[in-house]
Amino acid sequence: MILVGIGALSLFVVLLVVGILPRLRNDRQLASAAQKAEATPPNVYVIRPEAAGETDLSLAATTQAIQDAVIYARTSGYIRKRHVDIGDRVKVGQLLAEIDSPEIDQQLRQAQADLQQSERTLDVQKSSLELARTTLARYQAADAEGAVAKQALDQNAAAHQTARATVAAAEANVNSNRANVQRLREMTAFQRVVAPFSGTVIQRNVDVGTLITAGSPTNNTAVAPSSVTGAANGLFEIAQVDSLRVFVNIPQAYAPTVKVGLPVSVVVRGQVMNPVAAKVTRTASALDPGTRTLLVQVDIPNGEHRLLPGMFVYVAFKIGPSGTRWRLPATAVVFNAQGTRVAIVGPGNKLHFQDVVLGRDFGTAIDVQAGLQGDELVVKQPTVSLQEGQAVTPVTPPNPAGG
Repeated sequence: MILVGIGALSLFVVLLVVGILPRLRNDRQLASAAQKAEATPPNVYVIRPEAAGETDLSLAATTQAIQDAVIYARTSGYIRKRHVDIGDRVKVGQLLAEIDSPEIDQQLRQAQADLQQSERTLDVQKSSLELARTTLARYQAADAEGAVAKQALDQNAAAHQTARATVAAAEANVNSNRANVQRLREMTAFQRVVAPFSGTVIQRNVDVGTLITAGSPTNNTAVAPSSVTGAANGLFEIAQVDSLRVFVNIPQAYAPTVKVGLPVSVVVRGQVMNPVAAKVTRTASALDPGTRTLLVQVDIPNGEHRLLPGMFVYVAFKIGPSGTRWRLPATAVVFNAQGTRVAIVGPGNKLHFQDVVLGRDFGTAIDVQAGLQGDELVVKQPTVSLQEGQAVTPVTPPNPAGG
């Protein structure tokens, strides 16, 4: 039993030695590799900042007619005739509808009669004035010879003044009646509803026999494409569609570079491969304090009537850089408690974290407004293990421009 115990113990010692030696050897190798890794600077991919160039900016908008007018009635009555319907093209001054207003016609005839009556009254008053003037002249001549009493002369002078005042009042009455006649004539002219400009009828809300009240909306018989709520509107709506316009709200970051005359491209949903060239025609020259955006108007040529008012479109701008800016991949920017920084490989391949001021963010790339000169080596993808002043080995990545 002693020999068996000695043999088992010897076997255990042999197995222990066989198991420990390789592990000790591996520990020595790992320690050596760790010391070597600590002594060797880590490799980092580096890139140089790119000069910021033009940027594509696409914003949604809705097309509108370059001119659009809702036609209301200026006189009350019934629609006697309707000459146009939706889709009809009209010329400036073309007759759209006729309104029958018998009350206005009767008022005009009455006003003309009142004018004639006041003119006859004026003639009578002028005759009375002439008689009073002649009588006063006779009494004045007789008074020079002392042939009449002073009271009679004063009475005739007062009668002459009264006649003059009566004539002036009659003339004012004539002018008032004449103005009333002119007003009613203009009202009867409004019985003819005409087009204010050349365009297309896009809304028609009346038919023959419809009762019209001056200045009031009417019930829609067919909701127009430009209508939003479908509520009551005017008699007609006319739009000039040879040229369209859209209003676009430009974010504050891009607003300084959007100027009048800037070319743009308008893309219609469903017609992405056929963009329409247009340009910026005017800007509000001020930002909306509520949205911090700049209102911009873009005019779109539409001679072939390919586009229609009310279409949903995308307006693509080519936005140029504003000031001196550099562009970096979004992965190169570090956001932490110390601020917004980038890791730069400086002299001696030492790391330095440089504070930067960011501009526009394009998702995969970011513009840098301040903090860089453009000739730095920037770490493309800095990790949390990198420290200020740490030695590194800069390596050019396979795709330097990639994000």
